[in-house]
Amino acid sequence: MVKKITGMEWLKKQIKKLEITNSEFKEKTQQIIKIDPNVYNEFQAWTPLKLILLNYVLDVCTTIIKTKSFFKKLYYIDLFAGSGINKIKETTDFFIGSPLIAAFNHADYYNEMLFCEKNDLFSETLDLRLQTLNKKNLFVKKGIYENYLNEILEKVKSAKTYSFFFIDPNCMEFTWDNMKKVLSTKSDIIFNFMSSEINRAVGYAKKRKGGNSLTKLFGDTSWKKASNHEDLVEIYKNNILKERMDAPIRIIKVRSKKFHFCYHLLFITNKTKGGNSWLRAIEKAKKEIEKNSDKAVEIALDIVKKRQSELSQF
Repeated sequence: MVKKITGMEWLKKQIKKLEITNSEFKEKTQQIIKIDPNVYNEFQAWTPLKLILLNYVLDVCTTIIKTKSFFKKLYYIDLFAGSGINKIKETTDFFIGSPLIAAFNHADYYNEMLFCEKNDLFSETLDLRLQTLNKKNLFVKKGIYENYLNEILEKVKSAKTYSFFFIDPNCMEFTWDNMKKVLSTKSDIIFNFMSSEINRAVGYAKKRKGGNSLTKLFGDTSWKKASNHEDLVEIYKNNILKERMDAPIRIIKVRSKKFHFCYHLLFITNKTKGGNSWLRAIEKAKKEIEKNSDKAVEIALDIVKKRQSELSQF
């Protein structure tokens, strides 16, 4: 029997897939990172957990979908794409960003991969980086996602079309009106719900009797019923179910032990006749990610990059 990989071993294995000096794409990445080497997205140590989930879920979904002859067109859409390269703050650790996770692993299976990025420097650099892959189906949309969303939705609404959306806003930039549009396409979706930040905004709004941004995020004033960030996630989930009834939703909590911070990643899919048995793979990733935190990522990185060899020394 093959031994199940879990805990720190699982985390180390996933990190190796994305850390630029360990990834199987390290040679390509070393070339890509030479393009505007000072241009990258800088994040905290919990960010790799989000990238791990994207890599894992996209691999599961694409593996299934590419075997289905029903679908004639496949689209991958990243609405907050960034520069393609991520750096962990206060370290020299670089990770493949969401556009490269998708393009390296799955570009050959999708008719188009569309990457929206509002930051001019990031979008221009991402475009140059993706051009090195010599793929004709990778398109960077320079500017805010709202400039392109209706055009994208027209593509993915076509008959016999599959689409996967990765929606990773800073906080509340993705409005409910736009979420409703994406939900209506029956796409698979990973959405980053910035729980702690949103909860702080709720506290502030209740004191100041404001909250227009929150109402735009939720589509109504349901956020006012929340007492904590877990309530907010549940309210948002219920609003999704009003739009896509019976949608299987898996919620993965990402924690920072250092900063007492969290966010929740929502994976939203469609109910199938077979009962979505494949979701067990997603539940495995959920279980492993929720075991870990930014501290675990730091430890795993130290081991993977041979800065530390023994867990017992922590």
